[in-house]
Amino acid sequence: MKILQPVNSNDMNAYFHFRWKLLRAPWDQPIGSEKDEFEESAFHIMATDDQDIIVGVGRIHPTDTTTAQIRYMAVSPESRNQGVGSMIINALEYQARSENISKLVLNARDSAVGFYQQHNYQSTGKANTLYNRIPHTQMQKELRY
Repeated sequence: MKILQPVNSNDMNAYFHFRWKLLRAPWDQPIGSEKDEFEESAFHIMATDDQDIIVGVGRIHPTDTTTAQIRYMAVSPESRNQGVGSMIINALEYQARSENISKLVLNARDSAVGFYQQHNYQSTGKANTLYNRIPHTQMQKELRY
């Protein structure tokens, strides 16, 4: 398993396609719905298997000088419970610390709240329900240096 940044247009296209396939296609959302206005200012990370196939992705983007938001975390179903998500979140937290970010926030699908709690994220309230079908919970973590 490797954790790396997408570095060229082929990497980014594969990265965005993976995000769409896991996070948007199951809810009949169009290609393009997996992107937002923060892509250029975000730090993107992906996990690949031994055949260089993407098995997980995630990103952070700053929301102010001390806070960043984790978004678009996804791990392929066949790679779950193998440490891929932990590797991604550890890489995102490392990047946040390198940018002097002291707090990370995210909106977790309710089915993923337990995963984030295992990584010391605290629930702070209910978040939006995506597509009127996917409830989310607001979470945050104060980073220690």
